[in-house]
Amino acid sequence: MLAACSGTTGGTATTASSAAPPVSSTGSTVPAISNPLPASLIQGDACAVLTAAQVGTLFSRTPTRDAAPTDTGVAKACYWHDVERGSLVGIQLVYAWKNGLATVYAKQGQGFFKVLAPVQGYPVVAYGPSDDRSRGGCGVAVGIADNAAFEADVQVANSAVGTGDPCEDARKVADLAVTTLKGGS
Repeated sequence: MLAACSGTTGGTATTASSAAPPVSSTGSTVPAISNPLPASLIQGDACAVLTAAQVGTLFSRTPTRDAAPTDTGVAKACYWHDVERGSLVGIQLVYAWKNGLATVYAKQGQGFFKVLAPVQGYPVVAYGPSDDRSRGGCGVAVGIADNAAFEADVQVANSAVGTGDPCEDARKVADLAVTTLKGGS
């Protein structure tokens, strides 16, 4: 899993209709959310999306957590850091993505975009203005409803850069977050 992380990414999504999944500007179909979670979960506490036990599985030693979630103007964000090792894990509850994952799909072709395997049935996309995997960073967006999505960010420890795919690490963080969100829905 993660030796530790340290980068952030942000985005915006669009809503899928119940009649047919929307199509992005590049022609890709936005995956439908068959078992949506309440969109209100995106208004919650980003620091509560990962439990202490979950965070403990992501770092080789106890990380420092933000004292409180940060409101960036588009998301409520929380980060756990191991500054000495150069690693970070972050969760962003992106309330600006009124159309869920479709907002991220709309930006396809404007930077890095890679569809990953779903987590617990929820679609996942690695994306960002650039592909930061070679530097150990990746952000993934996860659609939890047609009108709600969140982001999981990872920057692996300096010593782990180049030893694996940080997008898969971010996907694993997203899977842990979905487990917590499902428990709170």
